[in-house]
Amino acid sequence: MEDMDGRRTTVILSPEEDRLLREASKREGISQSELIRRGIRTVTSGYVRRRKSRTGWLELTQREVREILSEDFRDLDARK
Repeated sequence: MEDMDGRRTTVILSPEEDRLLREASKREGISQSELIRRGIRTVTSGYVRRRKSRTGWLELTQREVREILSEDFRDLDARK
């Protein structure tokens, strides 16, 4: 689990959301806070910056990786 030195925030839930969160917490056997953190990670995962692909000294963008993988690597002499 991650370090819990984060900041606190208040979330106001409807009675139905509160009931469902308590029920899910009991069924999963984890705290309501952990369920909320997991939900936040799920929702925000698309916004996480990812590093460029690196192979030793070579840095490639995703587009460059796709181009390389789509190339035909057969022997050029065999094409003649």
